[in-house]
Amino acid sequence: MRTIGKYQIKGLLGKGGMGRVYKAVLPEVEKIVALKHLTPHEHMQQLLGKEQIDNLFFTEAQVLANINHPHVAGLLDFDYDESGRPFFVMEYLCMNLGDLIGETYDIEQPTRLLSPERATRYMDQTLAGLDRLHEAGIIHRDIKPYNILLTDDDRVKIIDLGLSRLRGEVKDLPETFKIGTPYYAPPEQERNPDQADERADLYSAAVMAWRMLTGTLPPEFDEPAPPSSVNPLLGDVWDEVLSRGIDADPARRFQNCAEMRVAITDAFAKWQKTIEQTCQWTPPESAYQKPAASQSPRKAPLKVRGNRALSVFGLDARHRPAAQMTGKFQKLDAHRVLDNAMGLIWQPSGSPYPLDWYSAQAYIDRLNKKDFGGIDRWRLPTVDELLTLLEPKTVLGDFCQPPIFDNQKNRLWSSDKKSFTAAWYVHTEMGYVDSQDRTCRFYVRAVADA
Repeated sequence: MRTIGKYQIKGLLGKGGMGRVYKAVLPEVEKIVALKHLTPHEHMQQLLGKEQIDNLFFTEAQVLANINHPHVAGLLDFDYDESGRPFFVMEYLCMNLGDLIGETYDIEQPTRLLSPERATRYMDQTLAGLDRLHEAGIIHRDIKPYNILLTDDDRVKIIDLGLSRLRGEVKDLPETFKIGTPYYAPPEQERNPDQADERADLYSAAVMAWRMLTGTLPPEFDEPAPPSSVNPLLGDVWDEVLSRGIDADPARRFQNCAEMRVAITDAFAKWQKTIEQTCQWTPPESAYQKPAASQSPRKAPLKVRGNRALSVFGLDARHRPAAQMTGKFQKLDAHRVLDNAMGLIWQPSGSPYPLDWYSAQAYIDRLNKKDFGGIDRWRLPTVDELLTLLEPKTVLGDFCQPPIFDNQKNRLWSSDKKSFTAAWYVHTEMGYVDSQDRTCRFYVRAVADA
């Protein structure tokens, strides 16, 4: 097994021009971590040179080591490998905002919407983390969904400060070296990265908010249509906030994180007053008819590779159910919910804490040993069964769990595997199916045949 320093490498999480990020294990205590190793691409070495690359890497490590904030990723360790190349270690978190909304390399493709409540919460936490960086004189310069990690309890942590700089610092990088990500980087940063200030990060954050609330990106060159024209459920309360945030002129944007946080929070408060909560829609009784036997949800676990997921699970391009089978739920007691349509019994809540996939089965075994709810045949549900927990809530194709279930537990493991190391899960609030490493921690909601 390959090692870097004292860490055992379990797999590659991502790679960029300057380094690679691995899933690693500290053997003595079996702690899973994310390890970033300085392994620059040959083209990057020719473009920047060893000294500049080393400086960028060390700067990122120093920032992480010296910033202590709940919404900025922290440094756990720094060391050198056997060949003298540096690496640093961070907390390992499975989820990020890019995965949640379904952003791909084809960045212009539409993504999944977030509810205004969730988007506001993520934005407020992102801006709180940025405010801490800015207070220390640090400009991030690459805020985007994939650099926003989500913890097990659904909090934001900002990562990837490899392109950050101190206020007033000039790195003298080659003109051909671009800082930031297309669509998310503001115009002034693309022209002259060393002149970009805190307002550049606020522009990127505003584009991210636009993406979360509309599922689209504002056009780079044309005057963007207001967000309310893309997502009518927003009303017009978000139009001024988001349009101001992505203004091409930094002087017309929000000038600091505190100002933008107030504006985002106020917009959400106004939205709450004018728009009824959309998860109160009740499907017609006809939607509750028990499906034919051939349409009953699959009970036997499968191994489904990524390229077959859409067809096997019956999903659309955004990994949401193309056709919906909704259950008819009746709460029997504190431990059991009966689905009269599908002939299933569910836990109304589930595991008290998020668990990795291996611990999920152990949790099921414990339920059966103690006859939880008078049942000893609990099992981990398939993706097909979990999808029956979803109810449409808006004309835009969003989903929710019926209120009879614990809606705080919305990332649920299935029994279906993707590979030797990954399994499939369902996000019941966002209404999509995806896979993750089995060491990730999601909730478990047990099911049994009625």
